Amino acid sequence: MRIHPLVVCLLSACLPLAALAQNPADSTATTPAMSATATPVSVSSQTMAADAPDPSTKLKKGQIAPGGYGPSARVFDGHFGFKIGPSLTEAPIDGVSGTFVKRKLDFHLGFLYRYRFYKFVIQPELLYQIKGGTYQQLAIGSSNRITTENNFNYVSIPIMLGYMPTEGLTLQAGPEFSFAVKTTNGPQTNRDTGIAVGVHYDFLDMLDKFSLNLRYVYGLTKIPETINSTLQNRAFQVSLVYNFYKK
Repeated sequence: MRIHPLVVCLLSACLPLAALAQNPADSTATTPAMSATATPVSVSSQTMAADAPDPSTKLKKGQIAPGGYGPSARVFDGHFGFKIGPSLTEAPIDGVSGTFVKRKLDFHLGFLYRYRFYKFVIQPELLYQIKGGTYQQLAIGSSNRITTENNFNYVSIPIMLGYMPTEGLTLQAGPEFSFAVKTTNGPQTNRDTGIAVGVHYDFLDMLDKFSLNLRYVYGLTKIPETINSTLQNRAFQVSLVYNFYKK
């Protein structure tokens, strides 16, 4: 049968229109699949937001403090550390005229335990340190000076209380109780009590296991040097701390 050319033209025009009529239905059918694909992304973002600490909620042990990161920012958590460094010591003498106080370079080393709750820190330590400094006196009837070097060896227990105004930085203060180790030219008093103040800085990123500690110790105990004179220990310490963080 022969098809009239006019019918052919009409069929050619209707086929594209039929295809266009089916596109909205197809797009409607595919829309749920696209939204279903996008759903895990929103769930993932909600999960990440839930993991982040909320400043308005109460933190639990081991959580990171708001605004902080790294092991040092974990609250209600404690760890041990080892510290070592130089000390600049002196021992001003009272009761003797013509005395010149000199500083002496000594050292200290020991262990600490650092426990943090919110922005507060308690840090007891066990140290072995040398104090004493040196002083000079004018020889009787001469302009020459006699130098006396003190080697006061102590086992010390500082108990430092700290406050963190910002993450990584701790302001510290507390008492230090020292017990003398018998040595040549050592102290004549077995015990020494002092007040320690300082700052503690925790490094971050690749150096997060290390900290820097600066401290000044003001001795309160009067150490008899002679019948009419007394000494008091002073020390400025710079410590490098290695932290044994829990994994």
